[in-house]
Amino acid sequence: MRISFRAKSYLGVAAALLLGASALGTTCAFAEDTPQSGGDLVMVHADAILTLMPTVAAENASIWAIEEIFDTLLFPTEDGKGVQPGLATEWNQSADGLEWTFKLRPDVKFSDGTPMTSKDVKFSLDQAAKEANPFGFINTSIQEVTTPDPLTVVVRTKGPYAPLPSVMAIFSNSIVPDNYGGKTAEEFAKAPIGTGPFKLAERTVGVGTRLVRNTEYWQKGKPYLDSVSINEVADGNTRANQVLGGQAHINEFPAYSSAQALLAGGGDVTLGVFPSSRVDFVVFNTKKAPFDDPHVRRAMAALIDKQALVKVILFGNGEPAGAYMSPSSWSHNADIKGMPFDLDAAKKELAQSKVPDGFSTTITVSSGNSDEATMAQIIQAQAAKIGIELKIQVLDPAASWDARQAGNYDMAFTYNTTDIVDPDEIIRFAGVYNGGSQVQFSFYDSKEIAEKAEQASAISDQNERKKIYDEIQVLWDKDQPMVPLYYSPELYSYSTKVHGFHPYVTGNYNLVNVWLSN
Repeated sequence: MRISFRAKSYLGVAAALLLGASALGTTCAFAEDTPQSGGDLVMVHADAILTLMPTVAAENASIWAIEEIFDTLLFPTEDGKGVQPGLATEWNQSADGLEWTFKLRPDVKFSDGTPMTSKDVKFSLDQAAKEANPFGFINTSIQEVTTPDPLTVVVRTKGPYAPLPSVMAIFSNSIVPDNYGGKTAEEFAKAPIGTGPFKLAERTVGVGTRLVRNTEYWQKGKPYLDSVSINEVADGNTRANQVLGGQAHINEFPAYSSAQALLAGGGDVTLGVFPSSRVDFVVFNTKKAPFDDPHVRRAMAALIDKQALVKVILFGNGEPAGAYMSPSSWSHNADIKGMPFDLDAAKKELAQSKVPDGFSTTITVSSGNSDEATMAQIIQAQAAKIGIELKIQVLDPAASWDARQAGNYDMAFTYNTTDIVDPDEIIRFAGVYNGGSQVQFSFYDSKEIAEKAEQASAISDQNERKKIYDEIQVLWDKDQPMVPLYYSPELYSYSTKVHGFHPYVTGNYNLVNVWLSN
């Protein structure tokens, strides 16, 4: 779930993480040679791409592929601190704060050659706002979208809404053809048409997706690549070996434990560590006993040694997490340290719960994910010390995702990164039941947090919004619907033939700028 998202600068945190990464010999430096056109990039990752429909996607594998096919009115900046022109070249807010006017680029075409106009934008925003969509909540502030002329779009909000420009940069507000180009939504999802740098060539569910250059792309001379294949390979060792063997160019999220092996494989593979908004969690199914009891959740939080996880899983390249908002966001409450590792405190919380003598439960991990497996074993050992029998269930990534959506799980691992630069998204996504995924499928429902999130979004003054966001994070921390584990950078291994690969703080691949050398 992509989901970072700046009074406190994240650059200091990123620098510290990069210093830790340098101990492994990692790098995020890139050649500055003249880009070459052509080449077929192969990327491997663990998670399944479930959909290429912008309004339906809710997890990163789908979202990051969607962003290669579609564009939005505005784009996030690389550092995650603002927005920049996308399909719109300029935007202005009315004096009463209720209307935002966007001027569109005059030279944009969809990948089928059809010119893009304001009618397409209105249709896209209207579709994205539907309540049933996972990210429909992000557009609830919008009252009406009008089109004074083919290159002008006016978005009127129900009240002053500070995050609006950032909302126009989220994947769910990607621009699609008016009326899906005469297709049904289901038909369009199978053969999507966008204005992004690539277009769909073929997709096999559970195997991979192949994109090819959009020859109609509005940024002349880009993309450099002829094609991008995103292959789904659950096993981490297989992905690492494919990059080492030259069958793939980029491996998304290799295990930190494999860092030395990746580097030892030869001079043709490097490791990239990128500043990120990522926060990893253990998530509880709060609609199932005993995790409907906050005392049980706090007991579990207290028995997790986050410092040990940072050492063992990240090899020191991260920080134990406190607040659920990333330090990359100006909304981050640095005063929240989370529940410290303390087995006595865990026992006291459990003693106050409905299951004071302990219980048996299951934690689900994705097959091929060695980091999740190791974390589960560490937590399992600590849980046993206070009378909790924690069984480990291994499911393939797609089955694990399906189980979480359906609420057929007890505990699991999850993470989020931001899609927009304003904190409103993640405050809701990871804190408000109607914020897109029932709080990352924990099904946690706090009316007080929901009311405060709505209140904050209507305030323009950042300092005043920060006060409310601090309060939200305190309430969330008390209830622990998820346990924030650590803040970490994004890790990729890739061939030295790959240039210009630099994922944003928001997680976007931005493959439009990537090129391959011979």
